[in-house]
Amino acid sequence: MTELAVILLNYLKAHPNLATRETERYQNTVTFAVSDNLILPQQADLFPDDKLAVVRLAHWFLTDQPELMAWLGNLIDPDQVFDPDSVWLTTAHLTQRKQLYIEISFE
Repeated sequence: MTELAVILLNYLKAHPNLATRETERYQNTVTFAVSDNLILPQQADLFPDDKLAVVRLAHWFLTDQPELMAWLGNLIDPDQVFDPDSVWLTTAHLTQRKQLYIEISFE
């Protein structure tokens, strides 16, 4: 699942105009909504209809994806040192809104 998260986050980073940043409710999250027209591998598993899917990303994500980690840290707080111990991905297909919900959270 971590490999799919890398694909998804690289897409969001490369195409910021296609994603809407959702209002942040917590200091350790970044949340996006994208059109459900987006097609990804294993989409039904990654974005279940109207329920949350939560996965802890593999530890290698923290060390092997420095550009994505820097981008996410900058979205949270560009003035703060960003050094999380773990990364969680929460996703859902919001069928009535016709959107894919993507939340990245950090511990």
